[in-house]
Amino acid sequence: MVTRISGLASGMDIDSMVKKLMQAESKPLDKLNQQKQLLEWKRENYRETSTKLVSFLQDKLSKLSLSSSIGAQKATVTGNTDAVSATASATASGTMEITVKNLATASRMVTADTTTFDMDSSTLLSNMNPKMIAGDYEIGGTTIKVTAEDTIESFVQKINSSKDAGVTAIYDKKSGLSLTSKTTGETNINIHPDVASAFKLQSKPGSDATLTVNGLTITKPSNSFDINGVSITLKQPTPTDGVATRIEVTKDTDKLVESVQSFVDAYNDVLGLLNSKVSEERYKKYTPLSTEERAAMSDEEAKLWNSKAKSGMLKNDSILQETISEMRTAMLQGVDIGRDSGKPLMLSELGITTGTYDTKGKLILDQDKLRKALEADPDIVNNFFGKQDSSTALTNKYTQQDGVFAKLKKITNTSLQKMADTAGTSKVSSDLAASFLGTSFMGEQLSVLDRRISDMTSRLNRIETNYFKKFTAMETAINRYSSASSSLAGFTA
Repeated sequence: MVTRISGLASGMDIDSMVKKLMQAESKPLDKLNQQKQLLEWKRENYRETSTKLVSFLQDKLSKLSLSSSIGAQKATVTGNTDAVSATASATASGTMEITVKNLATASRMVTADTTTFDMDSSTLLSNMNPKMIAGDYEIGGTTIKVTAEDTIESFVQKINSSKDAGVTAIYDKKSGLSLTSKTTGETNINIHPDVASAFKLQSKPGSDATLTVNGLTITKPSNSFDINGVSITLKQPTPTDGVATRIEVTKDTDKLVESVQSFVDAYNDVLGLLNSKVSEERYKKYTPLSTEERAAMSDEEAKLWNSKAKSGMLKNDSILQETISEMRTAMLQGVDIGRDSGKPLMLSELGITTGTYDTKGKLILDQDKLRKALEADPDIVNNFFGKQDSSTALTNKYTQQDGVFAKLKKITNTSLQKMADTAGTSKVSSDLAASFLGTSFMGEQLSVLDRRISDMTSRLNRIETNYFKKFTAMETAINRYSSASSSLAGFTA
């Protein structure tokens, strides 16, 4: 290690001189650090874009492609609307007329003899039945553990807190105990004989619901069930001379319009980001700041400089430009739904246009036109968005037989794969803090730069040390010369 000495002998500011010399030597290192910073900024831009695409794929396309969104239907209930309510699924169909004879009821076990029943809830179970000192007692679908300290109140709490008992317990000091099954239908509640004896319980079986659907008599253990994809809930019996309940399944136009508008908004949001990235201005003269350059600026000046330096990292990027092109093509291509005319179903038939040139492919939905299209063809949304070509289902290649959702999923997956290969971004995470894969092209570039920066830093340290060695030697020589001169001057005197 070289001992650094001040320039007392020479009168020079050695530290300042070495610093200036090293600034010139450090130029190549500054260039490497700038290259690294630009790569990191570019990679971060790729991650921002990929997370947006992942969110579009997972949160929008996947959810909107569900039949409940693009095949939404509704059940219109007329006639006796007090007896029955209904909700239609995407697979529902048909029209039904329903007459409710009786509702399904739950089985019960209740205290039968209440004339002599007068037990406070704090009464020990063992006082009611000496056999119930301790043990496991069957109640409904499980066993309840009883201890010598259990009272009526604690026993009821244990029943109600059990997920497996399947019954609800209610106790009244004068009326006794009631156990009601949480399900309806002709089922019995299993009760341990000692419990039945202690509370003088009597069984009151439940009953199935009975109804007539389009002339067919049906029994159901529950008041809620599905028929032909329609979720039906019985609310009360139909009066003997009353009007039947009529249920008609139709497309839910409001829900379909809402789903299409949601897609248009999500598509425009993603396309807007992609367009902004590829068209963002690049200011090449604003290079990443070195440590010395940053120190010479105020915080505001550095912030403004960096905003210019970071701008346009993905300007004219080939991956993003290809993604934009493919997305716009997918929207304009149409979907082959097997029409006799052979013409594909086009975007415009749903009341969707791409606007002017300035909008760069963004979609505009005319909801009134879409509603009219749905009146003419209730399946138009499902056909345009939900169709899928089975021959290419396992690939990222799309055809005209694919609906828009299938096309965009494949385009998005292809783009995410390319960004993963290039920048090491995640294909499945929408987290902006997700780690990068080091095996990507840019990851390998950064590894090379890190090695070069490390080697360059070591080289500069050696150069700096050599500079100080030379100045130290010079100072030492001057000191010796000064000492010799002083000695000679003294001898002469």
